[in-house]
Amino acid sequence: MTLINPKRLQYVLVLISLLVFGASLYFQYIKGMEPCPLCIMQRICVLIIVCIGIAMLFIKAILRVQKMQLLQIVFAGAGLFFAGRQLWLQSLPADQVPACLPGLDVMVKYFPLKDVMHALFWGSGDCAEVNWQWLGLSMPAWSALYFLFIIIGSMIIYYLNEKSL
Repeated sequence: MTLINPKRLQYVLVLISLLVFGASLYFQYIKGMEPCPLCIMQRICVLIIVCIGIAMLFIKAILRVQKMQLLQIVFAGAGLFFAGRQLWLQSLPADQVPACLPGLDVMVKYFPLKDVMHALFWGSGDCAEVNWQWLGLSMPAWSALYFLFIIIGSMIIYYLNEKSL
């Protein structure tokens, strides 16, 4: 008998992911903080992690759960990449920060798709702004910690399910 139940741990990961997604909506719609392109990509990763996590709660076959667990790790890794990229942009000296771009709605309407995708995957000057901090860490730093937690939790669940096969 293991001390950690994989299903319960998955519930915890889903609950934390829902809280993180809810917090992102709170900061945008209540606090009025517009998300930058990298924030949008991180939010998409969180939403996909939530969807995968909820789906895993209803699947009984361990092999399918393990495949979905790997998918969850991949999207958490992508989110960690986007958060790391944003942290790197925030650490740049002011003269090396890329130019700011208009909001995503304007970019989609007037810019070529290639430029929109480049901004979403590599960020812009907006991503270098530190608009919020808590305990000395900026929002992308907290996002990076969240994605790291999801990766570690998912790896533990994968390992526990592997042992039960």
